[in-house]
Amino acid sequence: MTNVIPSPETVVVISAFALIYMLVLLKKTLQGKFDLYDFLMLSMVAIIPAGFTLFPRLAYLVSHLTGVAFPFVVMFGALFLVVFAFMHNMTARLHRLERQNCALIQEQSLLALELKAKESSEPGG
Repeated sequence: MTNVIPSPETVVVISAFALIYMLVLLKKTLQGKFDLYDFLMLSMVAIIPAGFTLFPRLAYLVSHLTGVAFPFVVMFGALFLVVFAFMHNMTARLHRLERQNCALIQEQSLLALELKAKESSEPGG
């Protein structure tokens, strides 16, 4: 296992990004703009690189266990999985909303027909 220590500048930049990004996500979650799942998935974009930067031995261990020569390849693979899972969830939500929208349009059309039928059956109308 290689004894690679990231430079202090790298640690500061990655840590600052992770902290600021997580605070922005937390604020939006508390405001109701994101749900807990979105918060967790989007926070992985900061947590995974921070983990690989702040714990380089762990990064090399994970890369060794997975049989990958470079830890950053494992990191980008993990980030790819996070993005894939997030996109899968968003696609499922979109289809669910599309079905709800279709059902609401059909219901509204039926109610409009009922209202029109009642208005035409009323005397003097």
